[in-house]
Amino acid sequence: MQKFILLWSFVLLFTACGGMQKVQSSSEMDKGKENAERVYNVKDFGVAGDGVTDDTYAIQSVLDYVMDHGGGTVYFPNGRYRLATLQEKYNVKAHLIIKPKSSGSGIRDYVMIRIQGENCVVTPCAYANHTSEDRSEVWSNGTVLFSDVLGELQTDSSISPTSILAVGTGNNLYSLNQAVVRLQNIAFQAKSEKGKYPYLSGVNMAYAATVYTDNVLIYSSTRNTALMAPSHDGHYSAGFIGPRLWCNPEQELRNIYVKSAFRYGFIFSEHMNGNNLSVWNCENAFVFSKMDHSCWFGRIHAQNCTNILTSLDVEFCGHLPGASFLKIEQVGIEVNSGQIPIDFNYRNFIVDPENRLYGSLFYHIVKSNEGANNSYYTAEGASNMKAYPSF
Repeated sequence: MQKFILLWSFVLLFTACGGMQKVQSSSEMDKGKENAERVYNVKDFGVAGDGVTDDTYAIQSVLDYVMDHGGGTVYFPNGRYRLATLQEKYNVKAHLIIKPKSSGSGIRDYVMIRIQGENCVVTPCAYANHTSEDRSEVWSNGTVLFSDVLGELQTDSSISPTSILAVGTGNNLYSLNQAVVRLQNIAFQAKSEKGKYPYLSGVNMAYAATVYTDNVLIYSSTRNTALMAPSHDGHYSAGFIGPRLWCNPEQELRNIYVKSAFRYGFIFSEHMNGNNLSVWNCENAFVFSKMDHSCWFGRIHAQNCTNILTSLDVEFCGHLPGASFLKIEQVGIEVNSGQIPIDFNYRNFIVDPENRLYGSLFYHIVKSNEGANNSYYTAEGASNMKAYPSF
């Protein structure tokens, strides 16, 4: 009987989570923990961070080294890190690319890589303007990775967007990269011409195994009053693109802010958990793609965005339109009528003409120069969403 129990326990160990998995010895687990705790200061790898030198390849070499050596933290001291070169490999195009870590069939051998700045000021002092220009210098504080390339107009949504940071695809069933990515205390700035939106997207995590964030800012170099909407030219872009549908592990976004003229602020798929997410001056603040498992959010916020919650309308960056299941504890917005840039004045709270969104939310709306007023709630479609006013 004891032999049977031991044999059955051995079988369960090897077949847990559906299929054969690699079983790590205690020494292998200790080594993995040791790798994850390693910190690599980019300044030790020839990265300048002076705002002048093109740091693209120097930073890329650090990312590659960490992925090849079992993971760890890529640490950026405060400074402005100029990215002036675009790379195209692993089926993505970006300044910086996290290479795939792939293993044999049936083995999920993940690598944790943390991209961490010394400091990032994530709270913008201005997000819409009544009469004056945003003159704040807050955007230059802390650790900033900034693009010095305008990029190109992208009107084909099926093409992977050019981004500042992207995760490359892996060679497996879901094109999954084996990287578990953490982003902390860091800002990403996309270059844009005055009066225009950025052609580059911000952070593309579509093919990451999973992703975690804390204290992250994604924004463009153009100040608020001069911005225009990307849809005028049919341009597709996004501030933050979450992992795509593949029955992925839990993801958690905290304290992450997207600002300034992306077509999509955030794009989500299943198993996403989030709290304190904010979007400014984007056409569609929070976008939900096809998901079989649900996602959950605490408080999220949008300011001067055209549409607040939308269902994805086209295939984009591996994300597909389809039924989405979600719960949001509170969505807070401010209605800005006549404020500049007027392209992003509030139009709809929910845009879901195909009724793909399923779930519930509480909303709280403030009208500029008036106060809290939930009567501004509007929905296009969304017959499967239960929306409740906060008062």
